[in-house]
Amino acid sequence: MIEKLLPVGYAWLVVQGLLASLLPRRTIKLKARLTLSGFENPDELEPKEWYVRSTRVAGLGMLTTGLAGLVSASQRGAESTEPAQTDDEPVEPIEVDIDNQDSS
Repeated sequence: MIEKLLPVGYAWLVVQGLLASLLPRRTIKLKARLTLSGFENPDELEPKEWYVRSTRVAGLGMLTTGLAGLVSASQRGAESTEPAQTDDEPVEPIEVDIDNQDSS
């Protein structure tokens, strides 16, 4: 069952990665609004530049990871739909004569 949910998680990573890498300030403000909902003025907070760059880099990492996961899930799905190849030729047994060996 988890195999079917993996592509959804990877797609969610791609969406989050796109938002964080293209719009890092808006992503930070949205996260602050959601995380600091019990405070009076979370909209007045301004992120430092290093935090904005860090958010952008993390977004690129999430985007890359999500895309790699989607590619691997699609390849795994393609492999499972291919029929298994079997070798129909019978295997001949190997005969070993152990009585005629020299005992040196």
